[in-house]
Amino acid sequence: MAVMNNTIKEQGFSLVEMVAAIAILALVGLLIGTSVNIFYRSYSQAQKIGNELRRNQAIDRIAEGYFANAVPFPWQNDQDETKYVFLGDYSELFLTALRRTYAESTGALRFIRLYVDGDELKCDYSSTPLLPWKSMGDQKYDTEVIATGVRRISFQYAEINDGVIEWTDTWVEDDHNGIPLAIQITVEWADGTKERWLRRTAGSSGNSTYGDREEPSS
Repeated sequence: MAVMNNTIKEQGFSLVEMVAAIAILALVGLLIGTSVNIFYRSYSQAQKIGNELRRNQAIDRIAEGYFANAVPFPWQNDQDETKYVFLGDYSELFLTALRRTYAESTGALRFIRLYVDGDELKCDYSSTPLLPWKSMGDQKYDTEVIATGVRRISFQYAEINDGVIEWTDTWVEDDHNGIPLAIQITVEWADGTKERWLRRTAGSSGNSTYGDREEPSS
């Protein structure tokens, strides 16, 4: 009988052994949890950076493709007055831009309108003039969502007066000659950060301010 009791004791675990095993399991669980948390945060950060890069590249494409290639394009309005298809408002922009042409292309010009709808930065575009003085409901165009999570946008327009570059928040043809020398768009995101893009118009060379980031004020 004594031999049997000794065998049972040898096959069991002491309290100290059980506590040690539980502590080791808890440590392993903690290490796994910490590793998973670090991986998740790294993945989330990488995903956030990737999303920001894609949205910024989309806006940079608009600035490079349209702002830098904006040209004066005359058209008659309802009063038979010749006006440029260009209107620069503080939060909305109509312009005409040159574009690359291909065999199947419908034309060398792209007419666009940029604006915010809800939290989306949108671009209406057409190969036929989008006229600022006509209702959009009476015109044919396609729409592309450029970026989401946008709180607001604002435009500024540059011109030279007496050799000095001046900036204005609006651009109406009656007040200016031709189209702006340069166009700048500022995008304020939902988190309060701001980014700006700047291009000279009419195919002039210009550098983007891609990466010019302003953090929200505390």
